[in-house]
Amino acid sequence: MSSLKLLHLTFAGAGKETAQVAFGSRLTVVYGASDTGKSFVTEAIDYMLGARRLNVIPEAEGYSQILLGLALPDGSVITLMRAPRSSRISVFEDDLRDLVYRAPDLVLSAHHTPRSSKNLSRFLLERLGLGGALISTNDSGGTKLLGFRDLLHLCLISETRMVSKVSPILRTSGTSGQTAHKSVLKLLLTGAGEQAAATRPNASQRRVHKGKIDLLDKLILDLQQQLTNHDANQTALEEQLRRIITHLDARAVSLRDVTARHSAAAEKRATLSVELGRYTERLAEVDDLLGRFELLRSQYESDLARLAMISEAGGLLGYFHTGTCVFCGAEPEHQKTGHDEQETTALHTAVAAETTKTQHLLSDLLVTIEGLRAQRQDLVDQRGAVLAQAEAADREITRIEDEELRPLQNEATELMTARSRVERELGLHTRIQELEEVRAGLVADGALPSGRPSGSIPASTVVDFEQTIQRTLDAWQVRRAGEVSYDQYSAELSLGDRPRAGRGKGMRAVLHAGFAVALADFCLRRDHSHPGFVVLDSPLVTYRAPGGRDAALPEGVRHHFYRHLFTDFAGQAIIVENDDPPADIVEQAQVYLFTREPHSQRFGFFPAGPGHSPTPSDE
Repeated sequence: MSSLKLLHLTFAGAGKETAQVAFGSRLTVVYGASDTGKSFVTEAIDYMLGARRLNVIPEAEGYSQILLGLALPDGSVITLMRAPRSSRISVFEDDLRDLVYRAPDLVLSAHHTPRSSKNLSRFLLERLGLGGALISTNDSGGTKLLGFRDLLHLCLISETRMVSKVSPILRTSGTSGQTAHKSVLKLLLTGAGEQAAATRPNASQRRVHKGKIDLLDKLILDLQQQLTNHDANQTALEEQLRRIITHLDARAVSLRDVTARHSAAAEKRATLSVELGRYTERLAEVDDLLGRFELLRSQYESDLARLAMISEAGGLLGYFHTGTCVFCGAEPEHQKTGHDEQETTALHTAVAAETTKTQHLLSDLLVTIEGLRAQRQDLVDQRGAVLAQAEAADREITRIEDEELRPLQNEATELMTARSRVERELGLHTRIQELEEVRAGLVADGALPSGRPSGSIPASTVVDFEQTIQRTLDAWQVRRAGEVSYDQYSAELSLGDRPRAGRGKGMRAVLHAGFAVALADFCLRRDHSHPGFVVLDSPLVTYRAPGGRDAALPEGVRHHFYRHLFTDFAGQAIIVENDDPPADIVEQAQVYLFTREPHSQRFGFFPAGPGHSPTPSDE
């Protein structure tokens, strides 16, 4: 069976938390609140498979690489890597799910080029066994090479296209390209492409072609003038780009090592700063205590001096003065013999006791002061050692910045500038090549002989396909008001007597989903080539018209829709919806709930902030 499997969609960027959705082998459901990046998943897959541009939402800013893991029909695994605004896709022969630094194994153009194999379309088509397959371009037998995008619009359905009135077979409502779209469906259903027909130009077509060729010559000349290096051809530029990427990879490794050492040195310096702060704070406390204790010491010494003076003065005053007692105030007539000696002795005893007490306190204080001074000296010595380490760390940080980090950053900047220049040159070469191929096609393609309409799909095949769609809708328990029919000439899908375009939004979406699933199932069960997956954005949306819901959409459709895709569908299904899937599907399939709540299991496709990691339920 020639089909692909989607493995994962990953957004990665330097300094950004990886945003990723891993796809189950059978069914993956992404559901939840609006504005959480659900439809962005569909758009990103489309972009990685060749869409020309991606509308980058604000949450995606800063992510430089988009990775899409694919399992090829031969069982090998590759990873496609594309920048958000790039026309080139890098192919890695490995399953990569994080920021990629190494050079790719292959570089391809993201856009289909019929006459070059170096594009994603040809790469994937060859793996699907459709390399060189032709589809009709008009009813006169004109053909062109099949492009992968011709297949993708039949299996990757956006929310807008899901409810559009345009037929599921067609890409637009215009008449241009309808023959090619119908021819693609024929190729898938029959397993065979168109046969090339030899043609010759008529006079009218030669005149038209000449005008187109003149215009292309002017465009090519204008692009060639924009080339800054006219001597370097595309091969040389690709080799130069490969060397630049190789050098960038090496510098990235060196830069990570140097950055790690710089960060380690800065972290050590921060730790030392904290330690220095603690020492400074402790020294301030010790100095404050020493200042207070010195004041207390001075107070004690002053008290001792006063006590000595009182002791000396007490004796003198008692002996040299007569009259009223200087100690107790007694008049002479009340004083006994030896009264002055007794009072002097009592004073001396009191002064001596206070002096002894103060001397003890002073001795204890001196011991404490000496201890604090020793402690302060230890703190000064330790702080000095830490300060020396901090100065050494500063020197190391400065050395790393000046001698290693800044030169590497400058070199990386120069390489990135060179890479941008070479990629621009390559882009110009690619555009020139595309225009030259179109020019060559105009020269080679001729007028198409009339009267040879392109082949139609055998009636039996159409009936089988219609029955496959009916079985799919029946499995979902969609009440059908008649049989499903497909008109291969108008490319219109009908249910009963009403075409799909005449139905309400809800039924249009369900019919479109049923068509895509049935087509994949039809091809895969018959070993016809098909991408192998369907990506359906909002297939179960219901339209509330006056009087209630579309009567053909009962409540049980949702349960049976998911159950059928999980158990009976031959391919891989990825469903993006708003409402909750059934509980048993949540338990068994690969299911992601986007809530837009910062502290929930999963904020959205992109994380809410640092440290938020998605944990989907596994299949």
